[in-house]
Formats: sequence, structure tokens, C-alpha cells
Amino acid sequence: MVSARKALFVTAGLICFAAGTVGIFLPILPTVPLYLLAGVCLANGSERLSAWFESTRFYAEHVAPIKAGKGMTIRAKVTSFITICLLLGLGFYIMRRTPAKWILMGVVVFHAWLFFVHLPTREG
Repeated sequence: MVSARKALFVTAGLICFAAGTVGIFLPILPTVPLYLLAGVCLANGSERLSAWFESTRFYAEHVAPIKAGKGMTIRAKVTSFITICLLLGLGFYIMRRTPAKWILMGVVVFHAWLFFVHLPTREG
């Protein structure tokens, strides 16, 4: 029998996936973070999905080293940070006169701290 906790994770994962898909067409919804959250929720709600994700090349190259405490390569950090800055910069430009643009600046600062201060750097 499925536990209530697992059912809640699967439900939350499906809702996040649906919202992320809508976010492809509505720029107000952040697609990538919702898809990542959907992946986390679905993996916690299903052992089968978790095992599948952990068998992927993406997991082996990017997630497993971080989970093991080895960190990210400097190239991965810089590439990820530049991508985030470009995408959030576009949003910042579009939101010229709204206070919400400062939230985006906070997100950029958070990612700078996360990548370059918090996460260890490993050799390529």
C-alpha cells in the first residue's frame, strides 16, 4: 500500500511539473526550478523513479559529486552562473519598473554565494 507521504510527494511532483510546463508559455512561472522541484518530489515519492534518475549520465556527472561532497568543477560553476545571469538578466530587463526585479537580483546574489562560496570546487 502506498503511504500518504509518498502519495503527497507524487502529487506535489505532478503539480510542479504541470506548473513548469505552463511556465514555458507564461514567463511569470519559473520553468526550470519547477521542473527540478518536480524531479525531487517524484524521486522521493517513487523508488523506481529515484533509481532511474540515479542511473542517468546527468546524475553521475553533475549530482552525484555534489551529493558526495566533492563539489562542482570551476567550469560547471562558471557556466551555470553565466546561464543563470543571462536568463535572469532578461527577466530583469523585462521588469523595468516593478519591485519584483529586485527579487531577481537577490536570486543572482544567492547563486553567486552558492556556487563560489558554499559549494566546494573539484578538479575537472
